[in-house]
Amino acid sequence: MGAVYKAAMPVTGRIVALKVLKAAEIMEDLVGEEALREMFFKEAAAMASISHANVAAILDVDQGGEDSPPHFTMEYYCGNLGVLMGETYEVEKPSRRLGVEASLHVAREMLSGLDRLHYEGIVHRDVKPFNVMLAEDEGGTGTVKLIDFGLSKLRGETPVRHKGMVVGSPYYTAPEQEADPDAADARSDIFSVGVTLFRMLTGMLPGEGAKRRSVCDIHGDLDCGWDDFFDRALAPAPADRFSDAMDMIKAVDRLEADWRAKKDATCSAADLLFEPERHAPDWRPRSEPIKVNSKSARAYFDLDELWRPNEYGFARFEDRGDGVVRDTVTGLAWEKFGSRYPLTWERAHAHVARLNRNGYAGRSDWRLPTVDELTTLFTGRTEPGEFCMEPAFDPRKSRLWSADAKAFTAAWYADAELGFVWWQDRTCRFFARAVCGA
Repeated sequence: MGAVYKAAMPVTGRIVALKVLKAAEIMEDLVGEEALREMFFKEAAAMASISHANVAAILDVDQGGEDSPPHFTMEYYCGNLGVLMGETYEVEKPSRRLGVEASLHVAREMLSGLDRLHYEGIVHRDVKPFNVMLAEDEGGTGTVKLIDFGLSKLRGETPVRHKGMVVGSPYYTAPEQEADPDAADARSDIFSVGVTLFRMLTGMLPGEGAKRRSVCDIHGDLDCGWDDFFDRALAPAPADRFSDAMDMIKAVDRLEADWRAKKDATCSAADLLFEPERHAPDWRPRSEPIKVNSKSARAYFDLDELWRPNEYGFARFEDRGDGVVRDTVTGLAWEKFGSRYPLTWERAHAHVARLNRNGYAGRSDWRLPTVDELTTLFTGRTEPGEFCMEPAFDPRKSRLWSADAKAFTAAWYADAELGFVWWQDRTCRFFARAVCGA
C-alpha cells in the first residue's frame, strides 16, 4: 500500500517516519485508487485516535496534491523487534532468542497497546515482529510501539477488499483470519502475540495443530507449564484462547513470577556457577576503524547467519574500582560505566572526546572500539542455561556503537547482551563505551 521513508523535519531536524501512499500495481488493480486512498487515511485516523505509550503517534497528515502524493508523518524509532530477533523475509529460518525476561516484557507491552486498540474497537490484524518498534530508552529492551494499521479493522466496518484476498502475514495470522479476514477480532491479535512470544523465547515458529512444538523441549530452562500457556494463546478456536489482552497479561505476569522464583532458587546454588568453555585467541583485535558494506561484513567480521561470531574468544575482566575494566587476555582497558544516555554516532564520538579532555582514569587515548574489539565483550552465553553469570558491565547498556562505518550515513554496532552485530543509521541512539590499549 505504501512506502515509508526516514525524513528530517524542517527547522527542528527531528527524525520522523514519512509514509506515502504508493501502492503496488496489483493492489491498485484489485482494490482501486479511491479505495486505497480511503484505506490509507483510515490508517492515519485510526493511529491518530489513540494516545497510548505502546502505540506510535501520528504527527501530521497531508491529503497530497499535484506535486505530492497523500502522506502522513509519525514517530520514528530505530529499534525494531524483527531486527532484534534477526528475522528475515525467509521467516521459517531460525531467529535469535531474546531471553525470558526481555521476551515477557515485549509481549506484555504489545498486549497493553493492543488492549487500547481493542477498547476503541480496532483490530490490528497484522501483528508481527516487524510491526513492533522499540523506542530508545536509558537501558533494557526498549518501549514497544505498535505501527502499521493499514490492515486494521474498525468496529462495525466492512473493509474494502478483493474476494479471496488474505489479510495479515504468513505464520503470524490466526486461522480464522486466514479463512475470513472480516471474522478477525481481538482474539486474532492475541494469537499473533502468542506466535511472537514463542519465537522470542525459542528462536522458532511454534508450528500448527499436531505439529506444534513443545517449549520445554526447545528451551532447557522452561518447564512444560509454559506449554499450558501456549496451548491457550495459540488455540485454533478463538473461544479457547485468552478472552482479551488483559487476561493474557495476567497470565504473562504469572509466568514471570514463576520464572523469577525458579531463577532465584537455581542461582542461589553456588556450585552451578560456571565458566563457558572458551579459549584464548591467538590474535589481537583490530584497533583501526574501517568502512565495510553489509555484503562483505559477515565474512569480514567472521559472523554466522544470525550475525553472531563464528567463534568466541576468551576474555577475563578485572575491575579495580577505578572506573576501568581491564581484559587481561586482550590487553584492552574499557570504560566501565559508558555514556549515561544512548547517543547518536556523532555524539558517541563527542563522549569519547570529553573523556580525553577530562583525562578520565588518568588517560587521554580513549576511542570508540571497533567491531572486533566489541565482540570480545560477548560472553558466548547466547543459549539458555547460563543465566546466573554476573556481567562485568551494566547489562542495560548492551547496544554499543563501534567506530566502524557501513556507509556515509550508517555505522556498525554490537548488542553485547544477545551477542550479535548489526548496522544502523548514525542518527539512531546507542550507548558509547570507550576503550584503549592496556
